[in-house]
Amino acid sequence: MSEQNPELDIESLSSEEFTTQSILRRLPNSRLEIHVTRTNKIFEIYVDQRLLLKIDKRGVKYCFPSRRKRNIKWETTPKTALPRTIDYILRDLAQADYDVLSPTNKPLAKRPMHISRFTRCPICKEKGGVKVILRTDTVTEENSEIYTPVSRSMDINGAEMKCTLCGWMGIREELNRRARIPRD
Repeated sequence: MSEQNPELDIESLSSEEFTTQSILRRLPNSRLEIHVTRTNKIFEIYVDQRLLLKIDKRGVKYCFPSRRKRNIKWETTPKTALPRTIDYILRDLAQADYDVLSPTNKPLAKRPMHISRFTRCPICKEKGGVKVILRTDTVTEENSEIYTPVSRSMDINGAEMKCTLCGWMGIREELNRRARIPRD
């Protein structure tokens, strides 16, 4: 029996069935559609009429914006690593603003986005230009790598971040959403 889901037996279910059932238990308001062909069984998980995941005998395909790769293949994932893989998928869903529950049925919190010199701007795609907006006229030299000064008189419309290279201003979540958008 699995430690993560006591009712699900990882040995008696296929990788795709175990993954699908584990995700459905921790994703409230989700809906499952199963499509059967002669050679394959495809599990599609929807939330609010939006397709999030396609799971079949080859692996998992993300249908939502994520910083991680869009496909997870079973051939590279041993069955013993399935619970960890399922946790990665659920964390990615939480990062994409979906309601996900922890194993103790509490909401899974999003991880705060770390801004560094390697963070890419969603518009110009350059590294090192994205900085946190600080409402002041000057920034000390030690804080100049993290913060960019913006005058208090300037209207920023709720922006938290600014690219010093192209002038883009926005919120942290935009950096996540624009990082990798899946192709259909």
